[in-house]
Amino acid sequence: MDVKFVLDFDGVLFNSAFEAFTVANRATTGRDGFRQDIAYEEFLAYRAVVTDAWHYNRLYSTAQAVPAAALREVEPTDADWAFARDFFAARAEIMADPEWPKVMPAYDFFFLLKPLLQQYPDRFAILSTRNIQSIRETLAFHDADVVRVFGQEDIRRLGSKLAVAKHEHWLDRGKWLIVYVDDMNSHLEPFEGQIHLPLHANWGYDHVTLGSLSANQVHTIISSLLNIAERAADEV
Repeated sequence: MDVKFVLDFDGVLFNSAFEAFTVANRATTGRDGFRQDIAYEEFLAYRAVVTDAWHYNRLYSTAQAVPAAALREVEPTDADWAFARDFFAARAEIMADPEWPKVMPAYDFFFLLKPLLQQYPDRFAILSTRNIQSIRETLAFHDADVVRVFGQEDIRRLGSKLAVAKHEHWLDRGKWLIVYVDDMNSHLEPFEGQIHLPLHANWGYDHVTLGSLSANQVHTIISSLLNIAERAADEV
């Protein structure tokens, strides 16, 4: 059994909340049918349950808005998909500036982990609801675009983060010891009982629980398991 470390992106590696707020505002500013008064604090509260860009339409839209608690029950409409296209178009405009990743600061955890990502890229993967291009460009900005990335496109195609994990055979019994790090409890819940170590990051956007771990604690777990795995590989 080999070890694989699966990492969320937003809220684990990078603090992307203000970047998403900037993109959403760019996509809606001055447009009829969209609120122009969304404060950052309101955006953050909503963002905690967002898993796809179209969800932001239900915050900004004056006609289709729903409370954050009801978002999981909403089925996307044509207007939602149109908003998602506008959102990604606005992000592409922002990404035209080579300095754009500066609006999305890295967490201390990323800097702790970066040497391991660079040394053992095959042992890591990123599994995120963010689009793949923006993940790769952010990693490249920090000289760390070395790991496999699964993003919003894969989740839309397969249905969920868990479905992506199954598709990649990470859940095959006896094949992998999977460590999955996410800051969203709702993203970790489907993995309970499916993988060995679902770890909740206490530095992201979701509420902290008794089982939440600090960046140093998660880094220690990853480093220790990497050392064990590398020693075992050397003995084969």
